[in-house]
Amino acid sequence: MRWLKRLAPVSMIAATSILMGNSQLPNNEIYLKTLSKLTIVKAHLSTDAKENLGNIIILPEESFDQKEAAAIIERLNHLPPSLLKKVQSRGIKVKLFTGKLTDNKTAQKFTGIIPRGYTSQKTWDDVPGIGGGKVVLVKIGASERGQGHSSVNLEYHELAHSIDYKILKNASKSEGYRIMWNEEKSRLFPNKPYFIQYAEEYFAETFAMFYIGGKEKEKLLEFAPKTYHYIASIK
Repeated sequence: MRWLKRLAPVSMIAATSILMGNSQLPNNEIYLKTLSKLTIVKAHLSTDAKENLGNIIILPEESFDQKEAAAIIERLNHLPPSLLKKVQSRGIKVKLFTGKLTDNKTAQKFTGIIPRGYTSQKTWDDVPGIGGGKVVLVKIGASERGQGHSSVNLEYHELAHSIDYKILKNASKSEGYRIMWNEEKSRLFPNKPYFIQYAEEYFAETFAMFYIGGKEKEKLLEFAPKTYHYIASIK
């Protein structure tokens, strides 16, 4: 039954990302909390992940890689429980999808548009994620760098935009944050103008580096210690 691991349907078992604004979801979305315990997704999740993200994660109606979706959910569960509660209380949702970003109703308005800062002709149709509003979109199977993006982790990066805008009230635009950013950005990202030019992208990527852990987290501490401790303080 190998096909079930990847294909079983749910019914059986950066313009900058701030452009998302307050786009709302339709009312017929499938939340993690509503899935049967018999689904592959639920079978691969810890009890904490199911409880902490049950009202945040939205899953596709069509067939999708359920083990990969579970891995995304577990990674998001590494965020502080208090922060996840704020995500939920602000009405922020993380919608996992397959296909094109612009197939999603909350991103249809970006069809054919080249994202801000992109030097290629790549449009939002081909981008695997977007955040900043109340609906964060994350493509299943695109978490790692090289899967249509250059972030160390897609879901952390995109959710970080919404945390920045919706929970921290545009922290990346504050004077204090920009002083820190200007001091450390070139040391951390010497050859990456996208993060040097846009404070909100620096915020999202350093958030992702902190929570993905390992060498990326060590690099953040070494080259941007103030940023490291700032991200650590977000609870």
